Amino acid sequence: MKMAWLLGWAVPVAWFAPLVREHFPHDEHVYFQAGPDAVERLQAAGPFDRVIGYSLGAHLLLVAAARGIRLENVALLAPIFAFPREENLGGKVARTQVRLLKRWLRQDQPAALADFYSRAGLDASEALTPKNESENLLWGLERLECDRVDPTIPTSWKAWCGADDALLDAAQLAAIAPEIKIVPQATHHPAVLLRAMAEETR
Repeated sequence: MKMAWLLGWAVPVAWFAPLVREHFPHDEHVYFQAGPDAVERLQAAGPFDRVIGYSLGAHLLLVAAARGIRLENVALLAPIFAFPREENLGGKVARTQVRLLKRWLRQDQPAALADFYSRAGLDASEALTPKNESENLLWGLERLECDRVDPTIPTSWKAWCGADDALLDAAQLAAIAPEIKIVPQATHHPAVLLRAMAEETR
């Protein structure tokens, strides 16, 4: 099976890929960093047997679907309808915090990324993030600060969110989009979400 992965904000491929291979060792994997043309690049590289979005990547796939772009066999891990908690669409982080992170990223990218990984519960390293990713990182924070999409999971898409996600309110997400499966003892870290997806889609 050929699988496309659209990654979350500041998620390095070098960190994410081994987690994927642990649960999908026999498949072919192609990874895309979140960016302005990420969905278009993913489509151009296809076809894929399955498309998976994680966190910001899941949000970008939802935005693409709302724009009428057809994607089949899609799975969403830690899906985001709107990130700021002020939107009441499942996000836990205040909009002002996203703005502060954006400012910090411009001043000291390694420190800003290390703080984000700690708050999100990710054991990624800022050293794995390419230095030339700064523009995409700022673009991604702009999307997280400003964008929202109607809380609808397209028909046939699957979605999982961790019950203990530090960035997303799983109970609120389940209330507004019952199609989202809440995974007990899972956080924003993709490992347990990947296991849940593997168990259900095999």
